[in-house]
Amino acid sequence: MVEGQRKSLDKGSYLLILKLRRSKRISVGRLGKLYFKKGFYIYVGSAMAHLSKRMERHCRLKKRPHWHIDYLRKVAQFHSIFPISSSLKLECKIAKALSRRLGWKVSGFGSSDCRCESHLFGMERDPLHSKDFIRWLQSFRRGIPKEED
Repeated sequence: MVEGQRKSLDKGSYLLILKLRRSKRISVGRLGKLYFKKGFYIYVGSAMAHLSKRMERHCRLKKRPHWHIDYLRKVAQFHSIFPISSSLKLECKIAKALSRRLGWKVSGFGSSDCRCESHLFGMERDPLHSKDFIRWLQSFRRGIPKEED
């Protein structure tokens, strides 16, 4: 693959998985103080340019908060991050699909620029230990699953 082709693929959506070891209230910018239950959180984001740099940023702790997820990232442990390369903006479609599969959502989180209820979802168990979640993630990384169209 030539460098120009690689750069053109550096866009799409991603799933950031964080672990919060104990329940707590966290100040999240304009959303104010929100209650977060102990567990695993899956954040759906997108970067229609420089996807790899956006994902690298979420891995770092030291940064100036810009997005809602930056406030949670300060106190939650990084678990994993998965790119979904695409020239289409799939963030909202992915968030809608996750909202039907996971335990809870944090209303208004990460969705101030769209009509979604949330882009942050939680569950008690590690999602990477769930065969259903892994199958769903793999299907989304290959292409939009039929049931989600």
